[in-house]
Amino acid sequence: MRLNIVAFALLVGAGPAIAMTTTAPVPPAAKTQPPATASAAAASAADDSSGLRRGTVEQVSVGGGTFHVYRQRLTFDAKSVKVFKGGKPTSIQSLRAGSNVRFTMDPTDKSHRRVAVIYID
Repeated sequence: MRLNIVAFALLVGAGPAIAMTTTAPVPPAAKTQPPATASAAAASAADDSSGLRRGTVEQVSVGGGTFHVYRQRLTFDAKSVKVFKGGKPTSIQSLRAGSNVRFTMDPTDKSHRRVAVIYID
C-alpha cells in the first residue's frame, strides 16, 4: 500500500516536469539578418548553370569554338573542354552535327554560354 502511494506521488509530481519544455534563445545574428528578397530567390533558382543539359547538335564549328543546340549558340574552349563518347575521353573533333549530346555549362563563365563538359551519346 505504501509503495502504491509513493508511486502515485512520483507520477503526479513528474507529470508537470515532463510537460515543461525549454526554449533556446534566438541568436542575435538571426534577429538582425534581413529576409531574402523575392528577386534574389528567383535569380538563384533561375541559374542552373551547373546542371546537365541535353539536345541535338545542329551546327558545329570546332575552329570557331561554337556549336548550336535548340538554335542556341554555345561556346567552348577547345583546350579545356572535356569530351566523352561511350564513357571514354575523346577529342572535340568527335562532335558532329546531328549528334545527341549532354553537356554542362562552365560555372566560371559570367555569360553562361561556355560549355565545360560534353557527353556524346
